[in-house]
Amino acid sequence: MPDFQVVEDVWHEICEYLETRDLFNICLTSRTINHVGTRYLYRKIKWNWKGKKSRYRIMSLWTALVQDKDKRSRLCGFVREVHLLGSTPPKDTRMVECPEIHESNPSSLSIIRSDKVPFYQEIDYLRDVVSSVVESPKGRLAWFESIAARNVYALVALLLPLLHNLRSLKLDYTFAVNGGYPGQMIESLTSGKEIHSAELQNNFEHLEVFDYGTNALHNNLPHSCDNTYIRMRYSSQLIPIFQLQQVKHLKVWLRSRHGLLLARIPDVQMDHWALETLVLDHISVMDCALFKIFKRTNKLRSLHLGMNAEEKDFCKYIWNGLRALCGCLEHLSISFSITPRSREYHIDTIMWGPLFRHMTAGFFQDFTRFKTLELPIQMLNGFRDIMEVGIQQDLPVTLEKLGLRWDFRDVESYDVPTATVRILLVLTEFLRLPDRHQRVPLLQEVIIRLFIGEGGLSRTVVDCDDLIEQFNMTVDERTLMLNDVSLNIRGILPNHRRRSHPSSTHFSLLLPDRQT
Repeated sequence: MPDFQVVEDVWHEICEYLETRDLFNICLTSRTINHVGTRYLYRKIKWNWKGKKSRYRIMSLWTALVQDKDKRSRLCGFVREVHLLGSTPPKDTRMVECPEIHESNPSSLSIIRSDKVPFYQEIDYLRDVVSSVVESPKGRLAWFESIAARNVYALVALLLPLLHNLRSLKLDYTFAVNGGYPGQMIESLTSGKEIHSAELQNNFEHLEVFDYGTNALHNNLPHSCDNTYIRMRYSSQLIPIFQLQQVKHLKVWLRSRHGLLLARIPDVQMDHWALETLVLDHISVMDCALFKIFKRTNKLRSLHLGMNAEEKDFCKYIWNGLRALCGCLEHLSISFSITPRSREYHIDTIMWGPLFRHMTAGFFQDFTRFKTLELPIQMLNGFRDIMEVGIQQDLPVTLEKLGLRWDFRDVESYDVPTATVRILLVLTEFLRLPDRHQRVPLLQEVIIRLFIGEGGLSRTVVDCDDLIEQFNMTVDERTLMLNDVSLNIRGILPNHRRRSHPSSTHFSLLLPDRQT
């Protein structure tokens, strides 16, 4: 086939509709197609991160990179996105601590030549990468052992030194609990250690999006049921992530029972001048030093704080941190969750009232750019009886979307219908206020987010019928599952009752453009 000129954007549109194998085959027919197609093939590493094929996939990718060293840098330069998300770890992958603290067994290194799995040439190259990047002898031995075992998490993390044009990195939460290899590799690459190999000198200067494990958002279970419990040193792999100052969109699943304690780390740079979106999921009391980030950014537009409480002692970092954002923040959501050690911790006024007592009575009116505000409904009435007080919080006049959350629940025995009715009654009272149009003149949408347990949803948006009719609303209804897949509630309700995991029901009530 003779070469011919076609606008490159057209090739990208064509590639969107082709399977990977078909695209690979047609790349062999023309130099032009090969040039554009190869760039597209390597642009995004996005796999279904499940099952035993994960190991073969990553090793096959390493084969393509290792077999021709002259093309390796060019192929790695094509990679812009690495998205490996799933709900279960690949089989035969051991649960280990981070490489720096994992005890190595030198005798296990003989696996490289004695087991029946191929890829010997690739293994040798991976060991060279570790030798060049990892400074600690103990850390190197731990990495060597993981390479010998073909640990998929380590094999993915070892890509990072080579991906010098990487724009977006999204990794499953299992990367965090199965060794923390990405965080350890980022620490090695950004530690200032001299790396003699030019192709391994990745400082992540192009990285704009980093999502580390927030697909575990709804994994909110007590200690006795939590099989992803994080060890004490888990926080060490997160510290280097917060030093990537070029990142614009950062989402981190903290889950650090013992806190990051960043204030105790010397020379930690917290100047996130480029940060526009920040999601901090499962923040514990000890993580409050993270709120110092807010004082050194003036571009932050969207913020989600997933607050997790384990103790009764709180501090004022949250209030002061949010105050620093009142001139730039446009979208804020706060959620509460509790990891109980006993039933007494389910009392919301005891757990959360002291922490957020400074954030009621007009606190959010100072945020002059707010468009979206999503809060536990108890925050809007000062943690008093919601049925007696209603929504008394003075809301920003710029508000366009108001989200009401019902976050206080026992996952195993949560009464959805009762919570639904209570929220709807409170919302009705708020919408009936005679001065509501003056208080929030731009309000267009109200979001009701409920969590449900194993019992499922016994009542759907039929509860909203009176509200919808009275205020001439339209309804957008979704159920947010563990993997954030949106589904229509109607039509799947019988199956939905049989779900074994907690999820979040999202009723979005859209107000008409002109309200009377």
